Amino acid sequence: MRAEKGFFAGAGIGLTSIFTILLVLILSVFSTLSLFTARADERLSRANADAVSAYYAADAQACRIEADFARSGEAEREETIPMTEIQSLRIRLRRASDGSVERLEWSTVRTEESGEAGALPVWGGTGLPGAQRAAGKETANGRKP
Repeated sequence: MRAEKGFFAGAGIGLTSIFTILLVLILSVFSTLSLFTARADERLSRANADAVSAYYAADAQACRIEADFARSGEAEREETIPMTEIQSLRIRLRRASDGSVERLEWSTVRTEESGEAGALPVWGGTGLPGAQRAAGKETANGRKP
């Protein structure tokens, strides 16, 4: 004998299919987001590794310059060693009265030409539309005072 069919008797297979499709869709979206996040993290890690490698290469060169300075008879020496397009390692060395070498500066600095190219347009405090009104030439409604 056949069991009686109710209103929800055939909905079991349909609901399961809908839940399965939604689950696959949600998992696909999460996997895509995970892939994009992993790629972004890889790019950031590579950029960081390149910057660290460039710093240590410049640092090794600066140590060689310091050793050359210690052997020479110079009183003071300043060098700027390029690391990347926008950063350099700046060192300043001075010979102390006892003949030892003092490090006056050993720091990373932005290159001078990169500062202007990457500058943001910052408001300088002049040229506001209401500046003439504030100076007394006219009021907010356009009338002379």
